[in-house]
Amino acid sequence: MILPWVTSENDIINPVDGTVIFDTSDTKVKYLAAGAWIGLNADPNLVTPVTIDTSLQDTKTENTNAMVRIGTNVDPDVDGILVLSDTNKAMVLPKVASPHLNVVNPAPGMIVYDTTSRLVAVFTGDAWSFWGPR
Repeated sequence: MILPWVTSENDIINPVDGTVIFDTSDTKVKYLAAGAWIGLNADPNLVTPVTIDTSLQDTKTENTNAMVRIGTNVDPDVDGILVLSDTNKAMVLPKVASPHLNVVNPAPGMIVYDTTSRLVAVFTGDAWSFWGPR
């Protein structure tokens, strides 16, 4: 799964708590909680953000009506490209064994569950960042 790319968290109009993005300005996956953006992949090995090649989307015109809503509690006023809303279900990430070895051409913002390390893995455009219990 590739998270939506944005050039800045400030570009999102009317975000709601639970929104997840890949910010190309600092190559971080972020989510909105209590109105504040929280960076998830704080990898100490990634000293400076890499420059992300956004040419894949630069020439495209955004379809502002594009949206998929899944769930029984979907708020019609929530904007999002994919809105998952339910009280007793969760999204399951794609499962990949050792994505750093097996994903041939990862895109920035790609997020998977690594079945080998049993961690969530995110590709930042330069390296894989692994998250799990501390």
